[in-house]
Amino acid sequence: MGVVALAVFIAVTVILNVPLKRNIAEALLVALVATALVGGRQAPELLWSAVKKATANDVTFAGMAFVFMGVIVAQTGLIERLINIFDAIFGRLPGGAAYVSTAGSAAVGMVAGSTAGNAATVGSVTIPWMKENGWSSARAATLVAGNSGLGVSLPPNSTMFIILGAAPVAAMGVTSGQVYVSLMAAGAYCVLYRMVAVWLWTRRDGITAMASRERRTFRQALREGWTSLLIFLGIAIPVMLTFGPIFDYLERPENIGKALKSVSIIVHVPILISVIALIEGRHRLRGQWGSVRRALEAEIPQFATVGISLFAALAASEIMNKLGVGRQLNAALAGANLPKPLMILLVCILCIIVATPLSSTATAAAIGTPSVIALSAMGVPPVIAICTVLVCTSTEGASPPVGAPIYLASGMAEVDPKETFVPLILWFVLPIIGIAWLLGMGWLPIPH
Repeated sequence: MGVVALAVFIAVTVILNVPLKRNIAEALLVALVATALVGGRQAPELLWSAVKKATANDVTFAGMAFVFMGVIVAQTGLIERLINIFDAIFGRLPGGAAYVSTAGSAAVGMVAGSTAGNAATVGSVTIPWMKENGWSSARAATLVAGNSGLGVSLPPNSTMFIILGAAPVAAMGVTSGQVYVSLMAAGAYCVLYRMVAVWLWTRRDGITAMASRERRTFRQALREGWTSLLIFLGIAIPVMLTFGPIFDYLERPENIGKALKSVSIIVHVPILISVIALIEGRHRLRGQWGSVRRALEAEIPQFATVGISLFAALAASEIMNKLGVGRQLNAALAGANLPKPLMILLVCILCIIVATPLSSTATAAAIGTPSVIALSAMGVPPVIAICTVLVCTSTEGASPPVGAPIYLASGMAEVDPKETFVPLILWFVLPIIGIAWLLGMGWLPIPH
């Protein structure tokens, strides 16, 4: 019944969210109830048990904490200061504005996991720069929409939280710190590919260096905005306390001991980054607390959407696990008897197909855990399996015709979205499938 429950969950989510245009949180809640009903007489017990576990999971809190963090970071202007530093580094190169856009998307992706938010934040600044630099409107929109996936292929993001919070994944002994470090390495490959793509576009389109706009020198940009780099301490400190040699040293009984395991990276990263942003941007916030309050109030619907979506996804995952979806998928894969390269490719393609109509969060809720289980059954280490699935679902923003970042970027660039569809598939969707497949095969090394 586990596979049936999975099919029901996917079907109800897609139907409500795509043709019926219902909010994703509402779609996932209805799908949760429908999934429980697959259990027949056990439905009330399955639903109640799943709800209790999802409510107690710190992933639900972490998702909303990252929404709060995103508001604080935006209000302090910290991202703008980071982009100015990137502009000082890359801006004088031929096609420099596109390199700045890519680096900016990576920076935003490491502090906020929303693909639409990534496109809106970075695109509003860099699309005008790119057009001034000689890039066509279609090329500028394509790059910003394609780069928006860095909000998922780099940690942290709600997609990662859903997979980490699933009971079968937790049973594999995977820690959030391990996934954080491994996904950072996997995301670095995605950033590097995009930089290579920009280099190729620059040569193909004959883009020259931009000298018409006044630009800070690197020393000036660093002097004015070096404190914005402190935000990365909000990532580095929790990572070091949960993974690696510092963690191994502190975990010894004569030091801190087992109490260190209570440090949750997905809870402490948003808290620490928010504190750093408030301290770093305190001068800009002086007298502006009213605008911060209004920004938080404007995000109330997003708090609700993220919280409810994570809760429903985790609860549904728990039900599917109890109904045996992992065991049944493993049996089906064993019966298929296909070679490992082909099976990994099929899983990657399935993730991307589901991510096309759905958000990456909904995709993780629907097939994230089963995909990790399927890859693990083929001998892929669990941490690498998780990173492979996350890289696949990062194509959400670049998958025509429904990716929200496509329309955001096209609107800012003043171009027909249809002009970006084929380039997005050729330059972002297909290459990301290739990167995910290489990760799954173990041919792109990442720490695990």
